[in-house]
Amino acid sequence: MAARPAIVGGFVLGALALAATAVILFGGSRLFATTSRAVIFFEGSVAGLDVGAPVTFRGVRLGAVTRIALNFDPETRTAHIPVVIEVDPDRVTWQGSRPVGGDYSRLVAAGLRAQLALQSFVTGQFRVDLDFRPDTPIRIVGGETDLPEIPAIPSELDQLRSKLTELPLRDLVDSAQRALNSVDRLTTHLDAQVGTVADAVGLAAGAATKTLTTADDSLVQVREAAKTSLRNVDMLIGDARRQLDGRGGELSRLLTDLDRSLRAVDTLLASANTLIAPRSSFRGDLEAAIRDVSAAASSLRNFARTVERDPSALLSGRTSR
Repeated sequence: MAARPAIVGGFVLGALALAATAVILFGGSRLFATTSRAVIFFEGSVAGLDVGAPVTFRGVRLGAVTRIALNFDPETRTAHIPVVIEVDPDRVTWQGSRPVGGDYSRLVAAGLRAQLALQSFVTGQFRVDLDFRPDTPIRIVGGETDLPEIPAIPSELDQLRSKLTELPLRDLVDSAQRALNSVDRLTTHLDAQVGTVADAVGLAAGAATKTLTTADDSLVQVREAAKTSLRNVDMLIGDARRQLDGRGGELSRLLTDLDRSLRAVDTLLASANTLIAPRSSFRGDLEAAIRDVSAAASSLRNFARTVERDPSALLSGRTSR
């Protein structure tokens, strides 16, 4: 009977050892890991965000959502939805000093913000995405929780929904309706005018056909007249060629006589140039004869003056004084 407690104790110790080994092997070292917790208050609905949803930083998983609750204030009738996240600091390699004890104040001042991001269009599940957005305001909700708070910014879907809400949809629908009515009236008017336009096009096509037929006939006539004119011109060119061939001998003789005449004239001009040359004998004789004639003319003028003064000089002759 004394051996039974020892056996039972051995079984218990063995079970505890197996349990510890299983925790270490299958649970990993996360049982003793240091995690950083924070709370986020998202505006609007968090439908699609469940406990266990990943927490990422630009797509890199850092932790998970551990709790989603609802804080309702009946006096102010306001509701806040705190979303608690756990981040594993060992997943981040820090440059410089590392935040101690989940101090997010410096990161929040630098622009750290949380935003809901869609994981899959099929399932509609969301994740919490962290990023630095220093251009966005810091919106701290606060509350009774002692966890550090990371400010939230609207998700892209909320931003799109807000922009769609701000659109004047009613005015756009009215404008579209008026445009459709105008198109309908224009279509009706065009349908009424299509018949008239078709008739006018038919008449124009008939007139164009007649014009083309007349033009074709005129072109045929002009072509025949052009053929006749070309034949006449060809005949005229042939007659001119034959006449030129017949008159070719006469033209050759005429050109030969003309050449001889031009040579004779050239010879005559050369002879004349020789006669009137400055030192030629003919020019000297000619100049002497001109001087003699001039002297004779002078003597004749003197005699005429003498007779004019004394007419008897014709009978008695000129007396010397």
